[in-house]
Amino acid sequence: MIKIHVKYRWKHLLPILIVSTMSALPVIGQDRVSATVNMQEQLALDPAVTIGKLSNGFSYYIRSNKEPKNKVVMYLVNKVGSILENDNQQGLAHLLEHMSFNGTTNFPGKTMVNFLEKTGVRFGADLNAYTSFDETVYQLPFPIENPQMLEKGLQVMRDWAREATLDPVEIDKERGVVLEEKRLAEGTKKRISDLIFPMMVNGSRYALRNPIGTEQVIKNFPPQAIKDFYRDWYRPNLQALIVVGDVDVKAVQLMVERLFADLKNPVNQRPRPEYAIELKGKNQYIAIADPEIPVASIEVTIKHYRQHLSTTGGYRDLVVRGLFNQMTAARFAAVAEKNTELYLRAGAGIGSFIANMDSFSGSVSVRPGQLEQGFRTFWTEILSIRNLGFTAAELERAKQNYLSGMERALNEKDHKSSAEYVQEYTRHFTIGEASPGIEKEFELTKKFLAEIDLSSVKQLAADFITDVNRDVVVTAPASEQANLPTEQLMNAWFDSLEQAQAVLFKEEDTALLPLMTSVPVPGRVLSEKSIPALGITNLKFSNGVRVILKPTKFKSDEINFTAFSPGGTSLYPFADDQSGAAAAGVVAAGGIGILTPAQLRRTLNGKQLSVSPYIGESLEGVSGGATGKDLETALQLVYLYFTQPRKDTLVFANSMSRAKASLLNRAKSPESEFSDTINAVMNNYHMRRTAPGVDKLDRIDLARAMEIYKDRFMDASDFTFIFTGSFDPVAVRPLLLKYLGGLPATGRKESAKDLGIRMPKGQLSRTVYNGAAEKATVKLVIHGDYQFSERNNLQLEALKSILGFRLTDRLREQEGGVYSPSVGLELTRSPQVHYSFTVNFGCSPQNVDKLIAATWEEIDKLRDQGVLADDLEKFVAEETVAMKAVMESNSFWTNYLSTQYQHNDSPEKVLKYVEQLKRLSVILLQKTAQKYLGKQNYMRFVLLPAEIKLNK
Repeated sequence: MIKIHVKYRWKHLLPILIVSTMSALPVIGQDRVSATVNMQEQLALDPAVTIGKLSNGFSYYIRSNKEPKNKVVMYLVNKVGSILENDNQQGLAHLLEHMSFNGTTNFPGKTMVNFLEKTGVRFGADLNAYTSFDETVYQLPFPIENPQMLEKGLQVMRDWAREATLDPVEIDKERGVVLEEKRLAEGTKKRISDLIFPMMVNGSRYALRNPIGTEQVIKNFPPQAIKDFYRDWYRPNLQALIVVGDVDVKAVQLMVERLFADLKNPVNQRPRPEYAIELKGKNQYIAIADPEIPVASIEVTIKHYRQHLSTTGGYRDLVVRGLFNQMTAARFAAVAEKNTELYLRAGAGIGSFIANMDSFSGSVSVRPGQLEQGFRTFWTEILSIRNLGFTAAELERAKQNYLSGMERALNEKDHKSSAEYVQEYTRHFTIGEASPGIEKEFELTKKFLAEIDLSSVKQLAADFITDVNRDVVVTAPASEQANLPTEQLMNAWFDSLEQAQAVLFKEEDTALLPLMTSVPVPGRVLSEKSIPALGITNLKFSNGVRVILKPTKFKSDEINFTAFSPGGTSLYPFADDQSGAAAAGVVAAGGIGILTPAQLRRTLNGKQLSVSPYIGESLEGVSGGATGKDLETALQLVYLYFTQPRKDTLVFANSMSRAKASLLNRAKSPESEFSDTINAVMNNYHMRRTAPGVDKLDRIDLARAMEIYKDRFMDASDFTFIFTGSFDPVAVRPLLLKYLGGLPATGRKESAKDLGIRMPKGQLSRTVYNGAAEKATVKLVIHGDYQFSERNNLQLEALKSILGFRLTDRLREQEGGVYSPSVGLELTRSPQVHYSFTVNFGCSPQNVDKLIAATWEEIDKLRDQGVLADDLEKFVAEETVAMKAVMESNSFWTNYLSTQYQHNDSPEKVLKYVEQLKRLSVILLQKTAQKYLGKQNYMRFVLLPAEIKLNK
């Protein structure tokens, strides 16, 4: 797997627009910090992790983390990536990553993958690896209920470190797989990236070492070239093992010393060079027009050198940056509606870029013909932030949000996933990024938030928003090519804006208004039942509302909830379908009660919660979550979404206007046309399943949308609410009676209407010709009616997974024709009981028919010869491990209980799932395959380049 950029750094930073490599931050403005803090103090590694280095230079990190039980996450981290390749090795760092799964000393051939899959580890989803410019990382989340399995897992890591056999036969097979992975990336984004990336990295070595490599090298390299790369760079002084999980640290430490101490560095080892990007002190520009680009955009990236985040001062600047990004995001949210006629989307932020670079990056997407004015409006706001800074109110809100997020992280410290720890220690090893632990982070955060002032943030903006080392990328649909600015004109825009008077930001209304102006009359409990086996309490309130409570200890401070009621848009005529479908979104965007959207954002500032109403085709309801202290506020929002939805005409008009502009060039996207074709055909061209379009948006009537919304939520008597998480079911009851028991009710009885939407029967084929990339996308659908039962469902799920095993082996390993085939299964109960298998893969256009034929050969084998016992063993193991994992998450129980109660099914069925797995047999599954994997109802969809149709 290729990994070039990662979007997030530390867990409490907001996501920002720019890509990042999880690198450290610059130290800026330390002279303003209180003298009581030593800003040069090195941040020590969290004492809860044991770190060591063997005599051969091999490093290790080991941490005990009891959640989840009997599971460990291991990473083998190599400071080795494509940047180290010779010219004749381009792509071999990545191909070597693939080869580590294709045979090692102790796991020849495919035995490693087979062994791990039989323990419940899923290849691709769990067992995986990635290669970037500067590192290659192997990932193994591993069940260790059997103590011997821990050493087995460590042996896998040991083999990855230095025991790849690199069989020439396997190398030749893997060439095709990597070429297909390369092909998958082809398309609009790749074409644009190929043009802009060399400029963005200033023509450095990074421009010449894309991890996927070159087709010429991948096809033709001699095996010795990859062996040379392996010998030179896979060595203990460039490697680290990270182990986090339910383990005895001392025992693991002894195993690591025993298994890895004999690794040897090459006698005449090559020095590991540190490559960097040099700032040139100049600005760069490129404009690109492409028929598949949907809207015109301008992105500005201003690059700066980065310093390592290793000191207390560096952490302070991390906090300043987090505040800046929060305030910038909030600022653009506040001004967005005023600029709706000028641009569609805009945003900016500061983050790490690539290699040794940080950057300020901002982007704006504009309407047709509005490139200059949209950019001027956008950049004027950026200059306002740089020159005038933020307001005291903006900073105070950002601080509240920042601290609230840190408090939640601190509260959840005992439930932090092992994967999060492993990723932190990976960055510590590869780039020296500090990992002091959440207690130290929280301590520093509180200290710095108390003294960071407006001047600190303004100085950060001035340091980053400069007029040198600025890269500007303009992209637009081909139809707008003639209107793209030249570099000279773009620079003139910047110059004129620099000379203009900065515009002071003014908030519309800074007054904090109450969320609720009146208190609902609480209901009472009519009945109460419990399900001891699941720890569930079922309450019936006097207004008819049903509440299902499942308290858990999976998280320290997390409460999830969802609610549903039958009906949805199916109850309204076709003339209302778009208004009904948009109704919940219209309400959610319009504020609530007496509060405008801006006022609502300020009222909820610093609170950790989310509440969203929805109206689907057959259901309506709300979903959300909150911390314990913010649950009452979340319930107040639920009450208001039922009783006081707010209509905002301006927000609605602006939303529709933006949506229409975004759809103008949608049909030119190959992926959009392909998905629209599939959707139309699979739904038999039903009028309610047509593709998104301006005509649909024109059918949305605000008044009718509000009528439908109020109709759906005027009666709570048939609503079921489900709560899971960290709450006391007795203590929470008064809040539920007040806000849910006080909802209006009329006792209306409803059920969703059958709209008659069915998949077409028989066989059919559709081919879409669109796009310039030399690649094909294939989707095969096998469907039909069946008898719904837990037994049948499980058999179909088993067939889906086993077919996935078979197609990965056949299409990827044997044919070398695809990178990652996938098999899906959808089971529906209403309005018809129906199943549909889907097979999806990308490939060369020349191989479409051959690979579809190979797919059907594997399906025929399942029907004629039955499933392999090994494949069934893998499925049972994977499902057993997966079920144990998901049953320890609040989100699983929220969704599962919702599904069960929607269909009046017993929630206790989940307790028998593992037992039912053990009853599966190869004979039973062969009969199931014979019954359901046929061509009676079969659809074939293929997306091919437009050129193929032109050449026919």
